[in-house]
Amino acid sequence: MAHQDYGAAWQGLRHLAAGDARRSRQVARQRAVPALAGLGDHRPLYSLAIFGGALPTLALLTFLTYQGLREYATLVGLPTSYARILLLAGLLAAPVAWFSIDAFHLLAPLLLIGATLQPLLLNRVGTSVRHLAFAVLGWDYIPFFLAHFILLYRYVDGGPGILLAVGLGTAMSDVGAFVVGKRFRRHKLAPVISPNKTLEGALGNLLGAYLGMGLLGYALPPAHRLLLLLLLLPPPILAVGAIWGDLLESTIKREFNTKDAGAWLPGFGGLLDRVDSLIIVIPLMFYVLRLIGWVRPYTRRNGHRAGR
Repeated sequence: MAHQDYGAAWQGLRHLAAGDARRSRQVARQRAVPALAGLGDHRPLYSLAIFGGALPTLALLTFLTYQGLREYATLVGLPTSYARILLLAGLLAAPVAWFSIDAFHLLAPLLLIGATLQPLLLNRVGTSVRHLAFAVLGWDYIPFFLAHFILLYRYVDGGPGILLAVGLGTAMSDVGAFVVGKRFRRHKLAPVISPNKTLEGALGNLLGAYLGMGLLGYALPPAHRLLLLLLLLPPPILAVGAIWGDLLESTIKREFNTKDAGAWLPGFGGLLDRVDSLIIVIPLMFYVLRLIGWVRPYTRRNGHRAGR
């Protein structure tokens, strides 16, 4: 994610160590601060959507899904017929997740059943099954995973505060991975998929996740804050999810010999290059919280979460 930003942050540290404080401050102002925000030129949208409520949150997820699917379809070379259906199916995920958590989990198998008709109706052989496979992967990878943002927001106690902490923790984990990995790069983590990733960077990833979550610890639900700190659970999830998401996107790009997922953000690559970590972190966090009992069923009859 935006290693240009982290490279600039590292240059700032080098200038500072060499005594060039003026140059260090200049670099920090230009690139390091945006890196900490973690979302490039659209970094304010994440927080504004969470504070804004239902409509801004759905609008943000719709935008991320739309642009992410456009980049993905181009990246994997989906034909127009497959790309259009993928886009239409993808835009269903977030609204359905908001409407009902049960309907959301029914959506994936129903769409998969319907998707198997497409290569049959097109009556083509050779690449139809391959295109279907990449379309199904794209729906799971982008709309399905990103829609867990809605599940965290709506069905987890204190969801908005958790999302704020997760957002900063994920951004800081990427910064920590780059800075520590750049300084102590000795042991490759995934030399074929991502040659610049190191085990030392993974440690920096974990340290950054702890720092980011700690800075926004006050945003966590008061009833659970002490338990979160005692268990020390979220930062390792963030660290693992951030590395996982980054390597997954790198794998897809290497499959198609592409450096960036797109060119939507000049100097940063595509939108997927900016949110690859969150794509995995968000669903991981949701299901861990569900396992420990923080996800409550929503009752449409009274508009409140059950059990309150």
